[in-house]
Amino acid sequence: MAKIDVHHHVVPEFYEKLLASANIPVGTSIPRWSPEASLHLMDKLHIDKAILSLSAPGAMIAGDTHNVRSVARAWNDYASTMRTKWSGRFGFFAALPSLTDQEGALAEIEHAFEDPEADGITLFTSYGGKYLGAKEFEPIWAELDKRHAVVHIHPVHSAAAPFVTPFLPQPLIDYPHESARTASDLVLSGRKRQYPNCKVILSHAGGTLPYISERLVALSSTIFAGLLDEISPRGHQITEDLKSFYFDLAISGSSNVLDTLLKWAPQDRILYGSDFPFAGGVEESFDAALEGYDMDDDLREKCYQGNALALFPHSG
Repeated sequence: MAKIDVHHHVVPEFYEKLLASANIPVGTSIPRWSPEASLHLMDKLHIDKAILSLSAPGAMIAGDTHNVRSVARAWNDYASTMRTKWSGRFGFFAALPSLTDQEGALAEIEHAFEDPEADGITLFTSYGGKYLGAKEFEPIWAELDKRHAVVHIHPVHSAAAPFVTPFLPQPLIDYPHESARTASDLVLSGRKRQYPNCKVILSHAGGTLPYISERLVALSSTIFAGLLDEISPRGHQITEDLKSFYFDLAISGSSNVLDTLLKWAPQDRILYGSDFPFAGGVEESFDAALEGYDMDDDLREKCYQGNALALFPHSG
C-alpha cells in the first residue's frame, strides 16, 4: 500500500557543514544525505511522496539573526527546487528563523506561502526557553491561523534539561517529553483552541502525550486548576484539544506505541512518517513493524495516505 511520508528530512551540504561545526554530542553521527538516497528509501518502502522538513536544531544553528534568516531562506529555496525537479515526489514544510525573531519569522511565513508555496511550516518545540503556547508567539499563531496552515512540530534540545550521562543524549529520552510538553502548553494556555484553523502535527506519535494525557486532564482540572488562564480549556475540553492534534508515526511503528496511540487518538489524525535520514538506519525496521501490526485495511489506508491526502489534497 502506497504511503505519504510527513516526517522526512533534508540535509543539504550547507546545512551538513553547519552541523559539523556545531557541538554535536560524542557518539552522534551526522547522516550522509542526498536526494537520491531519499528517493531510494522511498521506493523501497513504497512511499509515493515525502513532505520534506528541516530537522533540529534548524536554522538557529547559524547563530546571529541575519545568518539564521539566511539559512532558513536557503533551505526553503533548496526544498522548493527539489519539489520542482522531482515533481510529484516531494512537498515541503518551510523552515523559519527563531520565533523570538518575530519580524523574521513572519516575513518567512509570507515568503513560504506566496513564493515557493510550501505545504506547511515546521516549528520546533521551544524557542529561547519558551514553549509554543507562550504569549510572545501569539502573532505567529495568528498569522498561521489566518492562512489555515499545516504546522509540523519537531522536538529540539531543551535548554532546561541537564546533562546527566553521555548514554542519554536528548533525542533518546527528552525529545518525546519535549513534544508532550509543548503540546500540553499549547492546549493549557488556550492557544490550540484560540487558533483552530491551524492543523498541527506532532512528531513521533506525540511523544509521551498519549501515555500521560489522562493524568494531564485530571490534575489540570483539580489540584492545578488555579494555574489556568481565563482562556484555558477545562475538563473534557482539554481532552478534545489534546486529541485535535495529528500524530506522525516516525520511529513509532512498534506495537507498544501503536497499542496506546490507536486506542486514544482519532483514526483520522494518524500519519505515516519515516524520520529519514536521522533515524539512524532503523527506518526499515520500524516500517516492517508497522506493516506487521494487526489493523484493518481501512485504518491502514488512513495512516499510510488517506489522512495525509485530506491535509494535502494536491498530493494525490
